[in-house]
Amino acid sequence: MRILAVLFAIVLPLSALAQTARTSDLVLDALQLEQLLVILRDEAVDSGAELAGEDAGARVLEGWRQTLAGLNAPERVGPMMRDTFADALSEEDATAALAFFGSDIGQELVALEMSARQALNDPEVEAAVLSRFEAQASAQAPRIAALEKFIVTNDLIDSNVLGALNANAAFLQGMREGDPDGARDGLSDDEILSEVWLQEPEIRASTEDWVRAFLWLAYQPVSEDDLARYIAFSESGAGQALNTALFRAFDTLFVRTSYQTGKALSLMLAAQEI
Repeated sequence: MRILAVLFAIVLPLSALAQTARTSDLVLDALQLEQLLVILRDEAVDSGAELAGEDAGARVLEGWRQTLAGLNAPERVGPMMRDTFADALSEEDATAALAFFGSDIGQELVALEMSARQALNDPEVEAAVLSRFEAQASAQAPRIAALEKFIVTNDLIDSNVLGALNANAAFLQGMREGDPDGARDGLSDDEILSEVWLQEPEIRASTEDWVRAFLWLAYQPVSEDDLARYIAFSESGAGQALNTALFRAFDTLFVRTSYQTGKALSLMLAAQEI
């Protein structure tokens, strides 16, 4: 969800460097960005491995996995994400966000979210959790109403769907860039947009399932009062600004890595054809 690029060849004492820390970086630290980026890198490697093709040999597959790990390395993507986030969030809103997520309840929520995301990497766990969510929804459990309010307040469906569509379009553009002669799927911009929009219903359905399973699993230990506090913060001006800044930063991240993944894949496939 977070250092500074070296812009000037000036050596500063450590005390001076410490004083220049951005509040936005402290927010991302409270949100445990570095741990999340490790999770995202591992997810990218696992989900992207199949792109190498069923006939890829062990050496090719291992090389491709290393490429994916490099493209999604936290030390590579983290600085860009932190800068995008800093540009999108005011100092006032960052201070308010830090006050909430730096608190005991804020840190508990972040830890629970990290654990839930890792658990849901197992499709069987996701299916089981979603089944329990749907059972509680049918029984009109009060917690379900609170989670649905959280989803709407943070625009978790539409924003995630749009982000996925943007990333998929960037991937196809990268594939085209890595294959300038159009020997393989040289799609025009209009064709890319059309192909991506055909995926929207499936992406929306899977996003709705994943978000509900994630929230149900993550916030099970959270009291009604603490969940209400979280929703209240999300509804505040600072909460809305934080949400917007996070989506902007993640969208920038995923568009970039998806484009680079598509280009790298296209170049790898071209090399195999030689």
